[in-house]
Amino acid sequence: FGVQTGLNLYMKIVLSNTWISKERGMKGIPGAFLITALQQLVSFCLLIPVLLILWPTRWRYTPKPLKTPKAWAGVLGLSVTFALNIGLNNMSLSLLPMSINLMIRSCIPLATWVMQKLVSVCVPGGFGGNSSTPMEVGLMLSGVFFAALAAVAKEEGASHSHSGGDPDSKDFVAGIVIGVLSLVACSLYLIFAQWLGQDVKMNPIDMTLYMSVPAALFLLPLMSMHHPVGWKGFHMISDWQVLHEVMSLSPHTMILVAFSGFFAVCYNTLQYAMVSELSATHTAFAGNFNKAATIVLSLVLGLETLPGKPWGQVTVFSIVGGIASFTAYSLMKTAGGGKAGH
Repeated sequence: FGVQTGLNLYMKIVLSNTWISKERGMKGIPGAFLITALQQLVSFCLLIPVLLILWPTRWRYTPKPLKTPKAWAGVLGLSVTFALNIGLNNMSLSLLPMSINLMIRSCIPLATWVMQKLVSVCVPGGFGGNSSTPMEVGLMLSGVFFAALAAVAKEEGASHSHSGGDPDSKDFVAGIVIGVLSLVACSLYLIFAQWLGQDVKMNPIDMTLYMSVPAALFLLPLMSMHHPVGWKGFHMISDWQVLHEVMSLSPHTMILVAFSGFFAVCYNTLQYAMVSELSATHTAFAGNFNKAATIVLSLVLGLETLPGKPWGQVTVFSIVGGIASFTAYSLMKTAGGGKAGH
């Protein structure tokens, strides 16, 4: 809980609110793919010295070698889907209020369940998920409804505001679309992680180590994509251009980006441990408890405010309903005592 919440709040409070240039109205670092690539490089740079330090001791750790095409394909798939998942989510987080971003991400269990069913048809006996009861499917669909309701309430509340709306509502539609795309990437990412952990028998440290550099390299061409930013006087620029502006106006800000890599390596390792022990869908559901607490923290800390009546009440209702739906699903799975299949 602490690592995921810390990473989300750090991204929102620190990276999104850091001034690059007050005179030019440039606030935050609107380079999602840039930030993700640097986080992965920092993760690799943190792990390598630790392995070297432990090498001459009795706690020497040797990563599992990749000897089969299946292992190489799994690491490649994990790297690509991870890069898209985190990169697209960071971009969505820069365009949306944290509560809406988290409600979209609360649909990850449903997206993962659907993707496991689709993949199991294409790869029999490989990545398939376990069966679900009609009640469990109904709870997942209920969660999607509440997530959509939260997005509509926030948008309607902003459009009816006399002050011109929450500044976070700028590029709202783009943020929603990018958030949905990140769901697809995240579901495939969790499925690859489950496969590597349970079938290939790769541990969380190995997954983090092998995935870091390929994921960063895959993000390099994506950094050339032009996207909207919240800087005054800028409209559509690439992450490479964002990097150039930051290095020119406030180079010390990149230290803050590098520090986020510490949260990233902790979060990745813990998530791989969970998905290896449980399943892709169960891991996705476990994250919804963290999302509920983070939403409350974002409101308590004043990172965002509720829209006016009646949309403020609708937003609260949809947040509570969405989290309750997925929590009930988790409790049903736990009570059933079943472990998701591969």
